[in-house]
Amino acid sequence: MKRLAEVNLLRKAQVISTVSGGSIVGAFTALRWQQWLEAGGNGAAFDTVIVDPFRELVGKHNLLVHWLTGLWKWPARKITDRTFSRTQAMAELFNEDFFRAAKVSDLPEDPILVLNATSLQSMRAWRFTKYGLGDSRIGHALWAKDPLPIGVCVGASAAFPPVFPPVRICKDLYCFSDPIYGEAELPSYPIVVLSDGGVYDNMGLEAVIKATNIPGYQEPIESAEFLVVSDGGAPANIRFRSTGVPAFAEGFLLYRVDEIAREQVTALRTRAIVGDLVTRTRQGLFVSLRSEVGKVGKEAYDRYCSRVDPVFQLPAALIHMTRAIRTSLDRFDNIEALALMYHAYLMTDAFLWCYRETFSDEFKITEEQRPQWLIRFTRDVVAQWSRVLARSAAAWRLR
Repeated sequence: MKRLAEVNLLRKAQVISTVSGGSIVGAFTALRWQQWLEAGGNGAAFDTVIVDPFRELVGKHNLLVHWLTGLWKWPARKITDRTFSRTQAMAELFNEDFFRAAKVSDLPEDPILVLNATSLQSMRAWRFTKYGLGDSRIGHALWAKDPLPIGVCVGASAAFPPVFPPVRICKDLYCFSDPIYGEAELPSYPIVVLSDGGVYDNMGLEAVIKATNIPGYQEPIESAEFLVVSDGGAPANIRFRSTGVPAFAEGFLLYRVDEIAREQVTALRTRAIVGDLVTRTRQGLFVSLRSEVGKVGKEAYDRYCSRVDPVFQLPAALIHMTRAIRTSLDRFDNIEALALMYHAYLMTDAFLWCYRETFSDEFKITEEQRPQWLIRFTRDVVAQWSRVLARSAAAWRLR
C-alpha cells in the first residue's frame, strides 16, 4: 500500500477485501482513510497517518501478553454472555489498541471495506461491511441499533484455528434475508459460528473477482478493473513430524493432511489469478511473500536493475529469512516489520514497472516515479538483519 500511495494508485481504490491478519491492516487503514486524503493522499502522508502509527503499535504492544493476562475474565463472562470466548477477548484488545473503540458503522463510504470470515455452518464466506453482515446461504442483514465493534469483526476474520476458537454471533439480533442465490435454507441456528476468513478464501478474492452481492448494498460489487493481491501466506512447512505415541501420531497426521489440503487450495487460487494476469484477462499485480523481484524474468530483471541497483534489493538470504518471520501476537521488532514491508514494497514497484505496458494508461507508472524508499544493504546491514530475523525464525520454530 505504501508504494501504491506513492504512485497515486492507492487513492483510486474502490474496494478493499481482507482476510485473517490482513483484516487488522485493512480496518486500521480504512478508519484513517479520510485523514490520509486530507493530509495529501500521497506516500509521505501515508507514512505519517498510517504506516508510522501502525508500526508503533505492533512494536510497542505485546498483544500475546495482554491476551493471556486478560483470560481471567473468561469464566465469569462466559456465564453471562454465551458468545464470549478467548477470541472475543482478543477482539476487545484489537478494538482498544488499534481501532479506537470504533464500530463497523464508522468505516468510510469509500473505499468499501469487506472483512471476510468463514461461516462453519454454511461453509461460505461471511462478510462484515459498514452497513451489514451475513453470507450468501444464511442471508444478509443490516446492522441493528448497535453495530458490532470493528475489533469483533476483525477478530472473526483472524480467528486462526486451532489457536483461536470461532467468534459467535447471536443471529436473532438481526433480520436476515433469504439465501442470496436461491440455495436451500439451513436449519435455524440461534448462533452463527465464524472462523478465520482464510479457511474459505485464503486471499479474500471472491468478493472482487466476480460480480458479488455483499451485505448492506443493493448493487453487487463488480469484478475489479485493476486487481492488487497481497498474499502474506508463508511457504508450506516441508518438515514432516511423526511419532509412534498413540493419539499424538494421529494428531500429527491429521494436522499434516490439513496442511497439504490448504497448500493445494492456495496453489489453485494462485495459478488462477496469475494465469488471468499473464493472459491479460485481468489487469493487476500479485505480490506474494513466496515471490521476489527476480520473478519478473531475466531480461525484465536486468532492465529493472538499471532502475533499482541490486545493492538496494533484499538479498536472497534475507528473503528466505523474511518468509520465516513468526506470525504470533507478540511484539514485532522494527527490523521484522521493515523486512516484511520492504519485500512487498519493492516487489510492487518491480511488477508495476516491468509489466506497465500491459496496463491501461490510468494504471501505468512512469520512469520518473522511482521508489522513494530505498535501503542500502551493506555488509553491516545484512549482518544486523540476519541476526534479528534468525532469532525470529527460531522463536517461531520453538512455538
